[in-house]
Amino acid sequence: MALWPWAALRGAGFPAQDALRLAAPTAASAADTWLASGVETPGDALRTVFDSDLLGISAALRSLAGESHLSEALLWQNRHAYKTGVEPLAALPATARNSKARQRERLVASYVQRYSTKNDTIGFFGPVGWARLTPSNEGLRWTPGQRLVSRRAVYFETWCLDALSAALARDASLRRWAPPRLLPYFRLEGHVLHGPMPTPVELGPEQALLLSRCDGSASAVSIARELTAGDSPAFASQDEIFTALEQAVGFGVLLWGWEVPLVIRPEVVLRGALMAIEDADARARALAPLERLERARAAVEAAAGTPTALDGAVAELEAVFQEVAGAPPTRAAGQTYASRTLIYEDCERDGALVLGAPVIGRLGAVLELVLTGARWLVGEVTRGTRAGLDALFNRLSEGGAPVSLTALQLAFVQGLKDPASEAELMPVAKAVAEHRRRWRELFALDPEVRRQTRTVDSLRPRVLEAFGEVGPAWRSRWHASPDVMIDAASEEAVRAGDYQLVLGELHLCNSISSLFVEQHPAPEELFALAERCATGVDVVPVFPKSEWSQRTLPCLFPRDSLYYLSGQEPPPQPGARALRVGDMVVERRDGTLEVLDRVSGRRFDLMEFMAVFLEQRCASIFDLALADDYSPRVTVDGVVVARERWSAPASELGFAGLTDPMTQWLEARRWQQGLGIPRFAFFKVATERKPCFVDFDSPLLVEMMAKLVRRTAEESPASRVQFSEMLPDPEHLWLTDAAQRRYTSELRLVCEMS
Repeated sequence: MALWPWAALRGAGFPAQDALRLAAPTAASAADTWLASGVETPGDALRTVFDSDLLGISAALRSLAGESHLSEALLWQNRHAYKTGVEPLAALPATARNSKARQRERLVASYVQRYSTKNDTIGFFGPVGWARLTPSNEGLRWTPGQRLVSRRAVYFETWCLDALSAALARDASLRRWAPPRLLPYFRLEGHVLHGPMPTPVELGPEQALLLSRCDGSASAVSIARELTAGDSPAFASQDEIFTALEQAVGFGVLLWGWEVPLVIRPEVVLRGALMAIEDADARARALAPLERLERARAAVEAAAGTPTALDGAVAELEAVFQEVAGAPPTRAAGQTYASRTLIYEDCERDGALVLGAPVIGRLGAVLELVLTGARWLVGEVTRGTRAGLDALFNRLSEGGAPVSLTALQLAFVQGLKDPASEAELMPVAKAVAEHRRRWRELFALDPEVRRQTRTVDSLRPRVLEAFGEVGPAWRSRWHASPDVMIDAASEEAVRAGDYQLVLGELHLCNSISSLFVEQHPAPEELFALAERCATGVDVVPVFPKSEWSQRTLPCLFPRDSLYYLSGQEPPPQPGARALRVGDMVVERRDGTLEVLDRVSGRRFDLMEFMAVFLEQRCASIFDLALADDYSPRVTVDGVVVARERWSAPASELGFAGLTDPMTQWLEARRWQQGLGIPRFAFFKVATERKPCFVDFDSPLLVEMMAKLVRRTAEESPASRVQFSEMLPDPEHLWLTDAAQRRYTSELRLVCEMS
């Protein structure tokens, strides 16, 4: 294991204090007194302080709604919600608490709890920071800047440029200057077109000649010139060629337009493609709408930090987009984590962070043990997937004959949709279950003890015995990315040794995606580190826009990587070295499945085409779930490797169905205290993609939690609600700003594994 010298700092952009403003401290104290008394019915005094604290929470929410940092965050993320919910709430007095006002309060609270308690990476409310790992004897040195962020940048969402490109291609006089491209799952052999259709198609010589020129590098005009030139032209006129191209597009064989790749700056690639238009008038007409969008984007960037100006600039950008693209300026309404808007902002946190040998050393020995288990898990998934692919090849092959890579991959993906086939093709669940069983056995936990400690020295021989037999991974060298939190009251406490480390998620891949690299002070250093791990030419899929955004895109691949085209997406940049799935067949050679590129004759191990898929599919499967209903906190030599967790059927949380707010809150507290769940926790329901924060001293946050639990129980009665302690809690957040406000944070490290 080797740690990279850089770690990404993920943290909230709102101080934790914002979430604490939603608590009801007086009512919480009175509630605990009543619960301890054993009296069956709460008295009027409790109701009075409860109502008084609710008014205080309402006032806090109206104050938050009017504060510039929340206003600006909502303008970036959900301008409609800001205009219809947050802005009107700020103008209401705290005593106005009708159903509409309460709905708006819940909206504000939902964003406040997210922005102030979750380690996110988006905009100024989740800025990206970087830490350098050094051999210094000082455990941690944090120097906050004078501002929250030191750099802000506004980016187009790729779908925005896709819409503009489509609008340009609807103009026939412009489209002829765009390059047509044969889709990668088609292959032309002479006059025969092979593809996903049941039987190959025999083409006429003119059609075959035309398709052979459609590789995405030449415009339709230049192809038409070539094929209508000379004494014996293949086509009578250029218009005949344009008509033939239209027909091929209609048959789903070609793409014809200016394709926008999934990259951080898609407008740069589109501009380069439009600049290649030879006709000056056509070039100017094509560039004009892009330039209008870029000017509007620049105005938004200039308005950052001033909500009123930002509101107007975003409105102008949306108006320009609707005019030039003829499409709505938002999409995927109601989806929390979709790329809904035309633009997004990413920022760099203002400050310098250095981690020294004491912190790295404390983490390293424990991480080595944890990664030993991870290495075994990766090997098991790889071994099982190899066996599944081998069996699938046997079913598809006729007498051991080659199988097209398209057919094999399609059958593999379809098989993963069937639980029975998935267990055979990619036995992740089986490997994860065995991985957890072995950890439970070697930890030998006492179910009656909530805080349990172990040492590296006592665990090491047992870990090596449990996970010593390791199969080959999906790559000979691969990465793991652990998220690590520092539980300390201050940076001074860390330097004094008064801290513990908390292991969060462990990603079985390099989770330093493009959004982190874009905000790094020296990105070339990260690429050099990635290349250091390379043991050959990497085969990298061109990621589909339907599943990825340019922010979350894996990007740290060696510079000589081969991009593998399997769908409609274009390569990430013009001239990229690319393989086309239609040119690939799978053969068994010396007992191993290999992929043959029929164009170049190169051969690859089949797992080269599966490695990135496996990494992403298995990125978050590592989980030290040490029990089903309850799991204690486990600490190994000052590193918490498992936080305290609880699990309960959603249908059994009776407080979720109560309608009186105070009664619901009191019963939730009774249930919480009965299980020993701390005041601050995170919970996860099946209907939400990510965990949510709850402060059991906040009637509003408990009410919001109850609503999610109730909805989950209705939609999925057998589902469970997972709770975990908030560790570190709000009093142990070392990351501060210049005003000494505290922020949640975590460090995403990268470990090289072999």
